[in-house]
Amino acid sequence: MTAQLQPIQLIALNKLVASPRNVRKQDRKADIDALAASIAAHGLLQNLCVVPTENDNFEVDAGGRRLAALKQLVKQKVIAKDYPIPCHVVALEQGIEVSLAENVQRVAMDAMDEVDAYAALVAEGATAENVAHRFGVTRRHVDQRLALAGLSPKIKAAWKRGDVSLEAARAFCLVESHAQQEAVFRSLSKPVSHAGSVRARLMEGRMRASDRLATFVGLEAYELAGGGVVRDLFDAEVVYVEDPALMTQLAEKKLEGERDSWFAQGWGWVDYSLGQGRADGGYAATRLQPDWREFTDGDEVELARLRGELEALDAALDDDSVEDDPRWETRDTIAGEIESLRQSARVWDREIIAHAGVVLSISQNGEAHATLGVVRQSDEKKVKAIRKRLATDDVHSEEGVGDGKIYSTNAAPRESGLPKTLIRDLSHARTRAIRLLLTRDRETALAVTVAAMIARSVFKSELPGIGVAAHPAHVHDLDALVETRSAVLAHVPDEEDELLDWCLIQPPETLLSLLAVVVADSVDLVHERGSLADHRRHALADRLASILDLDMRQFWEADTSYWTRLPKADLLAAFAEAPVPANRSERSREAVIKAHAKLKKDELAAKVGEAFAGVGYLPDLLVTSVPAGVFELTSEGVAIAAE
Repeated sequence: MTAQLQPIQLIALNKLVASPRNVRKQDRKADIDALAASIAAHGLLQNLCVVPTENDNFEVDAGGRRLAALKQLVKQKVIAKDYPIPCHVVALEQGIEVSLAENVQRVAMDAMDEVDAYAALVAEGATAENVAHRFGVTRRHVDQRLALAGLSPKIKAAWKRGDVSLEAARAFCLVESHAQQEAVFRSLSKPVSHAGSVRARLMEGRMRASDRLATFVGLEAYELAGGGVVRDLFDAEVVYVEDPALMTQLAEKKLEGERDSWFAQGWGWVDYSLGQGRADGGYAATRLQPDWREFTDGDEVELARLRGELEALDAALDDDSVEDDPRWETRDTIAGEIESLRQSARVWDREIIAHAGVVLSISQNGEAHATLGVVRQSDEKKVKAIRKRLATDDVHSEEGVGDGKIYSTNAAPRESGLPKTLIRDLSHARTRAIRLLLTRDRETALAVTVAAMIARSVFKSELPGIGVAAHPAHVHDLDALVETRSAVLAHVPDEEDELLDWCLIQPPETLLSLLAVVVADSVDLVHERGSLADHRRHALADRLASILDLDMRQFWEADTSYWTRLPKADLLAAFAEAPVPANRSERSREAVIKAHAKLKKDELAAKVGEAFAGVGYLPDLLVTSVPAGVFELTSEGVAIAAE
């Protein structure tokens, strides 16, 4: 009370210094520009609280930000350095108490009060630009406040009583119609707190600017064509297209511009589809495939160089085993170059493609996509007749000529959301197991060998991950394979010149055993995710795992090093499927999961590991698909199921 009774004194600004006793230690310089602008426009509305010092100066215990703003005005030559400042002078022992009282008792202005204040100034004739200048804020800030001021009175009232959050209120500003705002407000459950739900209801019938068609056409081209957009004042990323029909027309027109290039290549027709990129509507199940020309000498040299670089890089990466090694990007680039060179050898028979066509569509990332070799139902018989004649003439037909794969390309392998490096480690574990089982399954090893040789000699390709030429892959094998390799190769001659003669006198059983080991040595199906090469290795690994009846529970276990590398969301999802939580009631299980969500990641990983201990858990990537066929439920199976 004594401090409040002290008189106000005018003290020259250059006599005032910041006090080390000011209790506000954080953000003391925040918004100084805005405060300086406000003082310049309206004057100093609140005096400073100061303590005298021995050298005739005064330390400001309450009002540090105001002091900083005043000194900034001096630098801007708005006021003189000795400008008189109204100050409340208190004794030293009262300084900290006054500073604390001022900061603790301060109540921030309610957002709606600020909105109403800005709106009142504009109603009195001030421009938004003038308001922004006077209060030291951006024009966008003022526009946002004025947009909130223009909300329906019912929405503003709901905001003040807590039935609408500030984020949701901002979303209502997407439209100016009070009737539309109120209709959406009535349709939503209370309190309305999710801005996305408000936007979705208000913008029904409009298209997001992130839509693939909008990405393909571009907002600039759409607006030049007269299309309107709705932009969210509060989130620059939220933009809506008002005329989706116009956007669709522009997308069709842009795709149509690509037709001539396909006709020039000899295709009989070119359609476009703006659905989900599927070639549907009157098309036959038949799809044409290209032939493969012989590689030129230059192609062979370049392929050899790229494959050599890839092999050396794989060896270096295996030796170093560095997480997030940038050389993985280089590896992807080299693998992509190899695939591009291989694809350049594709050739289409112009006679047959004259009766087939191309379907142009737009991918999810907004890029044009061409589906080649589509046959219309009306042309299917004609195409089959031509293919039959070409086959009779001993010319490669499109039927069955492809990559020479022993795996199906119709079904994509299971996509995994795990981190790339974790996928690599899991696929490495599966590669080790596949290599071992191949040494025990000579028939499969023989089939892989023949397929790889045909792929190379006939299709100028190779099985992904099978270096059966044979180049040993650099894989740290299981001890069982190391022992098998040593035993099988123990009798092979030491001299290379004696190898063929030795093989010629060996029985088929011995040769098959040797072949199985050599084939296994060539297998490297380690992959990550994302690239075409990864996709193909994953698919072949799935196929071989199924053929070999691979059970990864015999070779791999989910230990702490696995669980700690998973994102927390994946840990919680796994925990929800664990035996103990899964056996609880729904309510009890949700409570347990919610409690575990509060744990730190390492603690949660340990809990998940405990929950799955001894149950033979496998991530999806390591689960071997059950081969198709007829199954019989045996009495033994019934007994196991009953248990």
